[in-house]
Amino acid sequence: MSGGRRASRGPAETVADYDVRPPAVRTILTVVGTLVFVGALAALLLGVSILMRETRVATSQVDVGANGQLVIEATDTDIEIVEGEPDLLTVTSRITSGVRQTDYQLGRRGDSIRIATACQKWLNPGCGVKTRLQVPPGLPLEIRTTTGDVKVTAMSQGVLTVRTVDGRITADDLGVDELTADSDTGAVKATFASQPFAFKATTGSGAIDATIPTGSRTYTVDASSKSGQVDSEIESQDGSTDGGGDAGDEGNFIRVESTSGDIRLRNGPAVEEP
Repeated sequence: MSGGRRASRGPAETVADYDVRPPAVRTILTVVGTLVFVGALAALLLGVSILMRETRVATSQVDVGANGQLVIEATDTDIEIVEGEPDLLTVTSRITSGVRQTDYQLGRRGDSIRIATACQKWLNPGCGVKTRLQVPPGLPLEIRTTTGDVKVTAMSQGVLTVRTVDGRITADDLGVDELTADSDTGAVKATFASQPFAFKATTGSGAIDATIPTGSRTYTVDASSKSGQVDSEIESQDGSTDGGGDAGDEGNFIRVESTSGDIRLRNGPAVEEP
């Protein structure tokens, strides 16, 4: 009987755990996974911010009886302006916070009232400040804002100037003697309840829409837009409605100009001037 030897076995073979998917597929899956994670994190943050959202109201009253004019300087806040009591400015602000507290400060220096606000909207969805100003009748008023819409309602007299960097300007039922509205980015819309002595509006990017009643006053009209249409039915003192008038500083005048936006001037219902 012939002898034999059993062949010895070598080390056990192992198969490496390689990712055999193509590189493009791995990249797409990584990007999708990252987007899903970021989306889930944003949804979680939004939910927490909504649960933690709170609104507080801050009210301040300022005696402005000795002021010859009033200047309101504001940062990031929407502003509503209405008439209030003589010699008294009332500032009512609704301050909404979320995960982090919204900053709000109100200060005065001479004829100037400053409203400073700040909130991180990417971290606090829905945060911000809305301010209501009750201003004394007839007191010359200038509003300056960086970001935020300005709405004026039913002011019966005085001189009003509104300047904003980024925001719309809306004025309804106005009886003021003069309105100046300037916006770098935002539309201007004004409706007068009585004929003003003067209306001036300038926008960098935005339309201008104004309705002025007919009456005993006539105007020198100058309306121009570099890249928009001009549509005016208010007849100028020179008999034109195409914005060809020479808008000087004497007499009653309408001067509107837009870099990029349409201009629309309309006659409102006739009124009797006192």
